[in-house]
Amino acid sequence: MPTYNDCGIVLNSYDLGESDKILNIYTKENGLVRAVVKGVRKPLSKFSGKVDQLSCCYFHLANGKNLDTVCDCEQVNSFSLLRANLALLTSAVLFLEIVGNFAHEDETDSLHIYDLLYESLDRLQRSSNPDLDSISFISKFLSINGYKPQFETCVSCAVEVGLAPALLDNFPYSSILGGILCSNCSPLIDNKSIDLDVLKVLFEFESDDFPSRNIQEELKSKNIRSALELLREHLDIRAKKKIKSFDLVFSL
Repeated sequence: MPTYNDCGIVLNSYDLGESDKILNIYTKENGLVRAVVKGVRKPLSKFSGKVDQLSCCYFHLANGKNLDTVCDCEQVNSFSLLRANLALLTSAVLFLEIVGNFAHEDETDSLHIYDLLYESLDRLQRSSNPDLDSISFISKFLSINGYKPQFETCVSCAVEVGLAPALLDNFPYSSILGGILCSNCSPLIDNKSIDLDVLKVLFEFESDDFPSRNIQEELKSKNIRSALELLREHLDIRAKKKIKSFDLVFSL
């Protein structure tokens, strides 16, 4: 039976039989991998505590017809600081669910998505504002997958839209199309009004740099939550199914 090695992060798992589990793993080189871990639920299993949700491991796997098999693994990072804080853990599970909803086997961009997921989880461990980290992760994830919201030009006719405060304080936004509408297109397409300050939150994540501490302090909590809600709606329309972890995030 052919075998291979790969680094991966456990997105979630399901019980199988009396002692086995099926893992959904997002790997660096192979994208989504579904694999069985035999005997993991036995008290003396060598896998005990290593392959829980959120664990990053270096896996040795054997190819199977429907499911691969985990032959061995070495834990690289358990992200223990996330597990000790409910707000951080909730955001971490959100990251995993988002990746899982868009993941496919043998993805061409798996390296970029894996690196983004690992780095975002690692940074989240030291976060003082998990909502901002969530916006950062989602914005970059959407950009990699080609689903980035469009704010600079009309999403319908591509005319440039000026976001100057002197002109407007609110802008028509189409969640279905995924972007801002101009004054000519907005009467013809279902939209909702988005405050300029909410859009400013999203603009801070246009670059690869995380917003500086000074900028973070200027961003109001209400606007941050509204921006996250906008991204939630954007994701839910494009994902395989709705992202349930958002409910817990917004309950905290």
